[in-house]
Amino acid sequence: MRIRARWLLAAALLGWAGSAIAAPVVRPHAPPVPKPLELPPDSSMPPYHGSLDHVAYGLSGELRFAEDRTDGASNPDWFSFGEAGGFLFAHLSSRLDLAGQGLWERVADDFTLERAEVLLRVKRSMQAHAGIFLAPLGRTNLSHDAPSYDFAERSLVATQIVGVPHAQAGIGLRALPRGTSASQILWEADVVTGYDDGVITRAPGGTRIPSGRNNYGDQNGLPMLTGRVARRTSSGSEIGIAAESGPYNQTTLGGVHVDDLRFLHVIVADGNTTWSGFRLFSEVAYALIDVPPGLASLYADRQCGASVEAVRPLFDPLFRGWAGSRLNAGLRLDAVDFDRSIAGDSRSRLSASLNVVPRSGAVTRLGWYYEIRRDRFNNPTHLAGLTFTAASYF
Repeated sequence: MRIRARWLLAAALLGWAGSAIAAPVVRPHAPPVPKPLELPPDSSMPPYHGSLDHVAYGLSGELRFAEDRTDGASNPDWFSFGEAGGFLFAHLSSRLDLAGQGLWERVADDFTLERAEVLLRVKRSMQAHAGIFLAPLGRTNLSHDAPSYDFAERSLVATQIVGVPHAQAGIGLRALPRGTSASQILWEADVVTGYDDGVITRAPGGTRIPSGRNNYGDQNGLPMLTGRVARRTSSGSEIGIAAESGPYNQTTLGGVHVDDLRFLHVIVADGNTTWSGFRLFSEVAYALIDVPPGLASLYADRQCGASVEAVRPLFDPLFRGWAGSRLNAGLRLDAVDFDRSIAGDSRSRLSASLNVVPRSGAVTRLGWYYEIRRDRFNNPTHLAGLTFTAASYF
């Protein structure tokens, strides 16, 4: 218990002290600094060191402490690193920028190179980009850093259908936002390497699309197409739809034809707005997978999922004189169905979170969740837990 108390104290200090380290370069009393670095329209610049005129960089991290139970049995892994990552942006000229970003996160238990990207502004409102970048499959995949997230875990739609964080190699074009004063249409269109056949070969429990993500090399020589179109209003509300489609499997091995081309299609719709003091966000995904006939009884060809969350500030600021601090409460309901043809093979979860934000760039969360997992025979497994997480930019 003494050891756990020390770790909890360390996490709290991480959340509170990290916010001071992570303060943005531009101070409220200083005149605005021009921002020559052009970012994707759904990204926001996290707290950084350096200068956007030259080089900006930063780190982020998250600690997780939890009492997780599965059918009443406690999980001994009560402490873990939620994620650890870093980013680097370099402004080379008025039209050319470089961006790099990497992340290790607990759910995937792996390191993801999220960005190694060259950005070229071809018009005032258009940008070309090439390299490794986050696929525009929903707003969560484009912006998912732990310090800016309201819950300890990302939604089941994000982790189990899209596979956030999901980065691919490719080339494409995107529209750049024209400030925040008017409604506008934002879009992105890319040609990418796409998912690979890991959606089946690395998923013994059934079709799992995230098992084929992070495909930096194309197995079959044929790319996938991905893109997103969103309408953003002057009030900050937004609704968008995204898709990725193309062949995912290998057709030849050692010069021998082993299979026909099989296609994977993923569609993601998302929206956010504010209503009666609540910040609302929802994300829906649907996937179609061309499964080899011999595996059709075990591997699903249709999957779907949905999530809806509401977050409301309770105190802003948290105490008088603590400018920039706040206390938020959030509630989220999400579910995924891994096989639409049967009653089982699904997950559903209810999550609640109470967040202390001392200032921009850091958060300490107290959370609770209850989840039901069903196998292919529709047998339920009940999970629940209390979580304490602290995340910060550095």
